[in-house]
Amino acid sequence: MNQKAKKLEIQKFQKYLKAEMPRILKEIGVYEKALKEGVIKKNLISAPQFTIE
Repeated sequence: MNQKAKKLEIQKFQKYLKAEMPRILKEIGVYEKALKEGVIKKNLISAPQFTIE
């Protein structure tokens, strides 16, 4: 991959991240609010692992 292609790829990625930031910040806000209210359990139990045969 040459320099120009890398630069275009980085610009596309930055544009994507800028577009997603409002949604991500909203999700973080919802999580922090639920954490303050005590709705979220801090010590979660992981799901059992299944063996696919």
